[in-house]
Amino acid sequence: MSIEVGSGRPTTADERLAGILRSELMTAKEMLKSIINVLRGVGEAEEAELKRVLKEIGEGKRRIELLQREFLDYFSRVAPSLYNREEWMGMFAKISGIVDKLSGIAYRAEYLASKSWRLPRGVREALVELASSLLSIIDQYLLMMNVALSEVDKALEARRRIALTEAEIDSRYRRATFAILDAPISAPCAILLLYIAEMLEDVSDLVNSVADDLYLVALSSA
Repeated sequence: MSIEVGSGRPTTADERLAGILRSELMTAKEMLKSIINVLRGVGEAEEAELKRVLKEIGEGKRRIELLQREFLDYFSRVAPSLYNREEWMGMFAKISGIVDKLSGIAYRAEYLASKSWRLPRGVREALVELASSLLSIIDQYLLMMNVALSEVDKALEARRRIALTEAEIDSRYRRATFAILDAPISAPCAILLLYIAEMLEDVSDLVNSVADDLYLVALSSA
């Protein structure tokens, strides 16, 4: 294994850590797709279909837990030689936070699906649009990961796009919140939907924050 002590240049260790985090985030993205399918199907999809989607979410969470253990095991061995120890651990913690938020959303979506509530079309569309926009910001972060250790200019451009997308997601979050508050639905349903919307927006904030850590790694690798 090639590790350069005290050098900011990317090493085999950096590439390995980035690869593990990339796999973790790609699995989280699949979880998000399943959550979107649950939100689309609340009150309309067959129970068996919703159970299948929720099972996929659980399997994704278990795969991510294995990747998290792999990251920590490898990090513990190479940390003394890493130039960007704090940034790598920051990325790990924030991506773990993204996974935890998505898991929390999935549990709430499962509860939502277990009820006989029918969501007004405007509310459903606003939530699906908000959740779908997270796919875009995650894709942008994955692109940034692909170039961070080799092309700092492209990493900076990706960082800028992430910031712009995060601002757009904030706007979608506000629209979803107002749609929920204006909808003729029960108070318990509204509270649950507001929690889901807020947690989706939290995921966006975490992606935006973890992009800062990655950009610091990119700068030191230049």
